[in-house]
Amino acid sequence: MALFLLRRWSMTAGKILILEDDPIVARVYGRALREDGNQVTVCSSYEQAREHLRQEQPDAVLTDVRVGEYNGLQLAIVFRRCSPDGRIVVVTGYDDAVIRKEVGELHGEFLLKPVRIAELKGAFSALDRQPLYAERCSMLSGGGRGQSQNSHS
Repeated sequence: MALFLLRRWSMTAGKILILEDDPIVARVYGRALREDGNQVTVCSSYEQAREHLRQEQPDAVLTDVRVGEYNGLQLAIVFRRCSPDGRIVVVTGYDDAVIRKEVGELHGEFLLKPVRIAELKGAFSALDRQPLYAERCSMLSGGGRGQSQNSHS
């Protein structure tokens, strides 16, 4: 049974989880989002990011599509189930209509690489008035391989 705790988003202390396996790109994303007062955690693998979701319940997720053997959309799907109103931003190097549709179905934002810093910050600036949402979800203790594993990046 899931335990749901409710809280409001605070833009000055927003917790953002980044899933990006390129350390240079991850550093740039993290630095840009920290400049706006966010608490940022960078994970380089799906497994690490999923564990972080289970333990820390971030307010938003920024994920690349292709991350190792996993599709970063898997993380977005798990996050959405646990946080119906949390912010999802998906980045990829390919303008793929199927991925755009999947991101849209998650009510997320699709950004095409290379991502401009202003564009990245803008994707998270709309968070300052998010409604209440669920923070914690018991499903995170299960496996994550049930979702599609597209190989896009």
